[in-house]
Amino acid sequence: MPYITTSDLSARLGTTLYARLTDRVDGESASSTVAQQIVDEAEAEADSYLAARYATPVNLSTHPELADVLAQRVLDLAEYIAWRGSPFVSDIPGRVRTLYSEVRKWFAGVVAGTTALPASSPPASRVAADNSPRYTAEDRKFTADELDGL
Repeated sequence: MPYITTSDLSARLGTTLYARLTDRVDGESASSTVAQQIVDEAEAEADSYLAARYATPVNLSTHPELADVLAQRVLDLAEYIAWRGSPFVSDIPGRVRTLYSEVRKWFAGVVAGTTALPASSPPASRVAADNSPRYTAEDRKFTADELDGL
């Protein structure tokens, strides 16, 4: 279950701005393909943060109470991505940059454990994989005593 849809992004931006930010040709008609790419990128960015602590994507059918929280945060990411990717925009508005900065701090807090996801039970944790290197050495063939005088 996705965190957001292109309809959510359209509702957030409004029809005119949605068309301007998703149309890469002339900025006049909305492109559902570009909008879906924006949504996918925003969800992937959210999952990249959440994956440090939780199994991703977070199962919203198991945790429906997280749907609104994650949707708002992912919409913040998607709005920034839409502005950043539009060839018809010379500068991202300060409000959008501030939202993006705040949402990144929020996700960092979730990863660090200082911000809790408001779930009735914790989402599934990430599968612990210990990929650290393993090293075992053989007994020394030559010790300092054996090499004395060399």
